Amino acid sequence: MNHSRIHYRKRSLSSSLVIHRITPLALLIALFSTGCSAPFKRLHSARDLFTQGQIEASRAALEKVQEKSPRYADPAELDLAIVELASGDPTSAERRLRMLRDKFDRSPKLEAAKEMISMASDDTALTYRPWGYEAVLIRSMLSVCSLAHDQIDAESYTLQAMAKQSQLARESEERGLLKADEIYQPIAFAPYLRGILREATHRNYDDAARAYQLVSDVEPGFLPIGSDIKRVSYGTHSEPEHGVVYVIACTGRGPVLEETDAPTTTAAMQIASVILQETQAEYDEEGNKKTISLPNLATVKVPQVTLPPSNVARIGVEVDGRPVGATATITDIEQLATRQIEAEMPWTIARAVVRRATKEIAVAKASNSLGLDGVQGSFFRFAASTIWSGMEHADTRCWSLLPREIQVLRLELPAGSHELELSTLGWSDEVYRTSSPMHVNVVNGKNQYIIAIAPDEYLYTVASTGS
Repeated sequence: MNHSRIHYRKRSLSSSLVIHRITPLALLIALFSTGCSAPFKRLHSARDLFTQGQIEASRAALEKVQEKSPRYADPAELDLAIVELASGDPTSAERRLRMLRDKFDRSPKLEAAKEMISMASDDTALTYRPWGYEAVLIRSMLSVCSLAHDQIDAESYTLQAMAKQSQLARESEERGLLKADEIYQPIAFAPYLRGILREATHRNYDDAARAYQLVSDVEPGFLPIGSDIKRVSYGTHSEPEHGVVYVIACTGRGPVLEETDAPTTTAAMQIASVILQETQAEYDEEGNKKTISLPNLATVKVPQVTLPPSNVARIGVEVDGRPVGATATITDIEQLATRQIEAEMPWTIARAVVRRATKEIAVAKASNSLGLDGVQGSFFRFAASTIWSGMEHADTRCWSLLPREIQVLRLELPAGSHELELSTLGWSDEVYRTSSPMHVNVVNGKNQYIIAIAPDEYLYTVASTGS
């Protein structure tokens, strides 16, 4: 593996080359400048409020973080987009997600000043960059927002989501990640949406069939896709004098990141060694590069994926007082996040090792500049390194109002007025909460979309006007 090309998330580990500019004094000053617990706690509170159905209180808490905590502003804005969608304002949610998408795309991969600060503190000092799965889901959720109001850009967003996942796979393969095509395989939700939009034209059934086949390939457990493929192979959108209602459900509490101690693996230490030799190289009088010893570390702090508890399993649907089915999972976001973050773990650990080594080198230089040697110097280096490194935190910023799963249910109904009720169902199909009746006017040969957001037992619903 060519370790000199290895990246951490979207941040190139070669960006660590800036750390040789950090002075001992600057690093020691950073000892007193770490910590961001208050906004992190407010984010947790906002997410719990949303789960409990207190949407305005959740919005207020997220807006406070967004306005007053620059390091956590972007994750708070991502969560605000979900709050806006759930509150029945998909236009604002789409606008916010588009702004964030463009901001992340324009953001430079290397910010030397912040890299220096992060090596002196931890990765929370860096500009927030979404994980790969989050970047893809920004585009997927843009499609959902579009479907919930004008449907104008919905298909374009699905293509963007598919292209982003392909880009991530390509970049990962280039930097030596094994099985990158499996880790970054297409998420089924995006091609599925493209399929239903192509099918709705009543012309592009071949495109729809290809999209549905991709869904079947990457998510064979999504059983309804067989009927979708069969239907479009006959060039049929729906039965005569029928239309289609799609229930798109965001169910469960999605994955979040928590700090944990991870063992320093051989692969991670090899990567760290390569980076240190590049960034902290020193030469003897004969011009030979001195060997840099890695710190003796058993564990380092890293983010790990955890899933908050949630009772909701799926969304049940009744039409005109009659149960007609429940949503089925098409994309498991927990698995998506876990697969990608675990694949990146050697580089995540390596970055933490490089940071620890950088601090120890800086402390040693500071000790020498102060004229400390012998027992006094050893005590200073041990105490300063221990306290400094103990203040590190893993970067656990993330888009935490994403659902655990994205699920769908296709309903083909006679044209005319119908009354729909949605219910949150538990793992044994027990009913927790039922929505107010929604009156839907089904149009012959047209699609309509109902968005259901159920982080737990509480249910938010948004209905489109049809296409």
